[in-house]
Amino acid sequence: MENILIKIQEASVSFKGFTLSAANVEIPEGFIIGITGANGAGKSTFLKMVLGCFPKMNGTITINGYDVVKERQKVLAATGVISEKRIFYESEDALKNEEYFSPFYKNWDKEIYRKFLKKLDIPLSQNIGNLSKGERIKFQLAFSAAYKPALLIMDEPAAGLDPVFKTDFFKILQEFVAEYMTTILISDNVTENLAQIADYLITIENGKCSWKEII
Repeated sequence: MENILIKIQEASVSFKGFTLSAANVEIPEGFIIGITGANGAGKSTFLKMVLGCFPKMNGTITINGYDVVKERQKVLAATGVISEKRIFYESEDALKNEEYFSPFYKNWDKEIYRKFLKKLDIPLSQNIGNLSKGERIKFQLAFSAAYKPALLIMDEPAAGLDPVFKTDFFKILQEFVAEYMTTILISDNVTENLAQIADYLITIENGKCSWKEII
């Protein structure tokens, strides 16, 4: 029987004349869930809902039983986020960033961090600000792996990357899920990209989310 990691019950947010309704969805542990829809459909808004970014959200979303709004700090402690907006020390390398940030994560595992830095070919001699876009994404994956999040959220990580890198990166994500049973929510406006790796697909259209299993 599948363990349910994320439970969404009649969740919705409204602002600036737009309403996004996530209805009722149960997301199992240890799967990749793709979030797709046209630009502006609400993919990023949906991911922010899951992160508890809207205190006045209607309905409820829980992760591991924690209410994402009322118990947001517990949710964030168990969640990794890969995004261009993620803040690191740009003038320092991967190991220096570990030195600065690892104390904030009680589950930090430096052996896993180094394992992933090596596996993902992150150049340790370069500052984070000098890494390519693809290398920065892989660095964030290594960083997230080090504190073993139950949930990993990725907002269009493959946008603007070459096809060869996308294929390799998607394979890495599948291996990550298989090894650590992490659930991944990954958005992309190209459904074909998600079809390569996703076990389930959430499509956002006209402010509503529909859910289906990918066979």
